[in-house]
Amino acid sequence: MFFSTELEKELSIQPKDLGPSLRHRIRERLAAEVEGKSLGRYGYIIKVENIPDSAISKGRLEDATGEVQYKIKFVAIVFRPFKEEVIDAVVGVCNELGFFCHAGPLEIFVSHRTMPEDMQNYNHETSRWVDDEKKMEIAAGSGVRVRIMNLRIDANKIFAVGTIKDNYLGLIEFEFPEET
Repeated sequence: MFFSTELEKELSIQPKDLGPSLRHRIRERLAAEVEGKSLGRYGYIIKVENIPDSAISKGRLEDATGEVQYKIKFVAIVFRPFKEEVIDAVVGVCNELGFFCHAGPLEIFVSHRTMPEDMQNYNHETSRWVDDEKKMEIAAGSGVRVRIMNLRIDANKIFAVGTIKDNYLGLIEFEFPEET
């Protein structure tokens, strides 16, 4: 799920950014470009952790533009889901086919076919999935525990298909942390 991994990226720095605080600007620019983005098979970069001075290469000047190219090796914390992983998520949208939920940047679809037998009642008026005894409801904002069945990794996004049809999966109660 969360890993610390070493990555490499090439950055172009404009001539106006060259100067005494160059290494600081390189670090800021790298963080701005990669944090919160998906790097396909590596997953989502949560935070750039460490960029020592020795990890920034000597610059290579581009004759036509005057920009300087740097190769940077850095350590980052990444979020990378796997098949069969169990994850807690928040329901975003419910429809008659199932529901979409989110675990951070990961979007997960749970089909009505991968829900328990007693959770097959969809209420069109309230956009909720309700169990046979009408004690549990899955609606927008509900917390669910989902097992990831399959993943599709695109260049910029990771999509998953999940199930709640297993022991200890399904509706969960949790409290959102208070914002300060």
